[in-house]
Amino acid sequence: MGTDIAFAAEDGQDAPSGFGFGEHLLVWSWRRMAAGRTFCPLMMDDFSAAFGDDGPEVFATFCTFLQALAVASRKPLTIGTPGCPEITADERQALTLIAASQAKAPALLEAHLRWIAIPEKRLVLQIATNALARALAVNEMVLDLPEHILPTACERPRAMSGGAFAQTHA
Repeated sequence: MGTDIAFAAEDGQDAPSGFGFGEHLLVWSWRRMAAGRTFCPLMMDDFSAAFGDDGPEVFATFCTFLQALAVASRKPLTIGTPGCPEITADERQALTLIAASQAKAPALLEAHLRWIAIPEKRLVLQIATNALARALAVNEMVLDLPEHILPTACERPRAMSGGAFAQTHA
């Protein structure tokens, strides 16, 4: 599996809790693509290492999911820059959407689809999510549903020096 996927900060901070290799691979790849590194050979190597001969197909399915997410989203999505150890709420929600599909939790999947997507594009996002969830599961990569911890305060993530968070929307 890819060893270059790292969420640890230089000061030794750990990755977000509950993150396995699958979550790392998807968030790391999404951030690299958002930074303009769509055809990064390192990404293809990691997808091939994780999925073998299915690597290019799973990568294409992931790209389709991201396109559907961008088109269907109600708002510009906030994603972290490559190497940022924090995960944004939008990144977490995208992972939860995929995990809910894999877990066959239709109520949770529908709740997240309603929160993320405009009504006219919800079906497109659902189809892309289910396709990616299936492609990952067939290759034995199952994402965990996050533990639901209620926030203690209502705060938006603050941009960190050096532009730790970036806005994307297509």
